[in-house]
Order: sequence, then structure tokens, then C-alpha cells
Amino acid sequence: MKLKLLIVLPCAVNASRGNTTTARRLAEGLEARKHQVTTIDVNALNDVSEKFDLLIACHAVDTAPLVQAWCVENNSQYVVLFTGTDLNGKPPAHVTAAVAAAEHCISLGAGPGRRAKDLFECARGKTTIIPQAVLSLPRPTNRDVPEGMPALTNESELVIVPNGIRAIKNVSETLYEMAALVKERPQLVVCFAGHDFGGKYSQEFHIELAKHSWAHYLGNLSRVELSAVVNASKIAISSSHSEGGAPNALLECIAAGRPALGSEIAPHRELLGKENCFRFGKEMRRLVRSILEDPETAMLTTRKLEEKVRFKHGLSAESLAWDRLLLTLTKGSS
Repeated sequence: MKLKLLIVLPCAVNASRGNTTTARRLAEGLEARKHQVTTIDVNALNDVSEKFDLLIACHAVDTAPLVQAWCVENNSQYVVLFTGTDLNGKPPAHVTAAVAAAEHCISLGAGPGRRAKDLFECARGKTTIIPQAVLSLPRPTNRDVPEGMPALTNESELVIVPNGIRAIKNVSETLYEMAALVKERPQLVVCFAGHDFGGKYSQEFHIELAKHSWAHYLGNLSRVELSAVVNASKIAISSSHSEGGAPNALLECIAAGRPALGSEIAPHRELLGKENCFRFGKEMRRLVRSILEDPETAMLTTRKLEEKVRFKHGLSAESLAWDRLLLTLTKGSS
């Protein structure tokens, strides 16, 4: 049966954010299964007058309460997709109420799923884990290199940190640790990319960044620009304090055949394995050093991760799991 679905985002539909990447990929997968999908940001919800079979609220805190209010007024039902920062800290009462009123909840990984059930007792009997899939980056050309990309030599060792500028992404730690490592490896180049959320953390990060000629912020990149940077890189790093599932950026880098490292949090461990995660800065430097000094072993590890990503994070598996869940929840309504 074909469903009419509305995906509601906590940000603009064209923002360079993980939420938009997830929503775009999910919409394409469900449309391929003959469903009709519309995606909007939560601020546009009050202008929606159409009837939908189901709404998908991306982010329990920033989206679900407003989706709940709209659904009450329009006699509709909704599900909540936990996307990451909505699983940090004790949720306020109105957020818990929105999760409780949802038909179902979806987590992007086992670790975040456990966290959701700890935070929201009402979600314990109605949360399904659907691992985040990856849409491979397009093949770049020489013309696709972003404007701020530094010139590289054959000796350059490029590290990409692709998950944006925000306190929870902990990019300052990566900058600090790479500053220590560059003293012994002057050929190291570090490029940060992704949405900059602004504020005090961003200001302090950019002040520190400006002190280092080897460190660069490339801004929001298109997928083809990101592909060009990933293609030139030796390693991708995520030092996040929290993720809602396997990060889109790391999935894309692994699918492109690049070694990846992550901080010791559940979503990174699920994706990368504990051996590719670090607890402290010293461990980050050790892992980076080992990849750069033994690229053959690093590529063997990366090939195994590529196979894991293809098997566990495939587009078809993701869209099929969503298709089955949504049809069950709507009881085949059209």
C-alpha cells in the first residue's frame, strides 16, 4: 500500500546537517518503494493543511512536541526518530509527553536505542532500531575541490574532521591533539568541515584554529566537494561526545575507502569496532600515527569496515525496514 508521509526536520531542508542527510536519504528510499514523501522544517508545520497518513518527527526535543500538537489538531499520527542531541540530558516534561503520544520510536543504533529507553520509559516497548544507511559520495573531479582547500604535496598527510563545529562534536580536542602530533609530523594537514553552529564554542575554536597554518575550516561542503576532500585524505576522525547513530560523515568516508577513527562512544564502537576508537587524546594520536605509518594494515582494516557498512548500512535494508514498520503502524492505510 502507498502511504502519504511527512518528514519534519528541526532545521532547514537544505541545511548541511546530519538530520537533512538522513531525511533526504530516507525520503528517496521510501519514494522508491512507492510512498509519497514530503519533507519540511518544523517552522513550516503550521502552514500544512494536507492530510497525511503518518508524520515522522526527526528529533524528539526540537520537533516532536510541535508535531504532536499538529497531529492532535489534525487527527493524525506520528513517529519519533531519535537523531542524536535529543538523547542528551534529562528531557523536559513536554518532550516526554510527545514521545509517549507517538505511535512508535526509531533509533539509528543499538547504543542510542538503549539511551532512549533509559531517558524515556514510555519508549521501552515501542522503539525499533533501524541502522542508518549510507548514500555513497559522488565521484569528484579536479574542479570539485572546495575553494578553501589547502595546497597539498605528495608528502602531505590530510586528516578530515567532517562533522561540523559544535561543542558536542568536540572538534577542539582533535585540533589540540593534532597540534601535538604535527610537531613530529610536519607534513600533517587537518581540514574541518560541516555546519558551524556559531556561539562561544565556535568563536573560541576559530581563534585557536587561526594559530595553526596546517589547520583549516572548509565550511559547509556540497556532497561532491566533500567527496573531493575525502578522496585526498588519509584518515577521517570524529571525536564527538554523542551521536544518534553511526554518523553520516564517517559512513560516507568508510564507503569511500578511507580509514576512520572515532571517540569511545557507543555509535562509534558499533560502527568502527573498539580497536578504532579512542578514549583519550594520547590514544587518538597513537591511532592516527599507526595508520599513517602502516597504511597497508590500515587499508585491510578499512576494507573490513567497508564490507560491514555494505552489509549493515545498505540503502535497501534501511528503506525495507522503514517500509515494513510504517505499513504495520498505519495498518495498510492509503
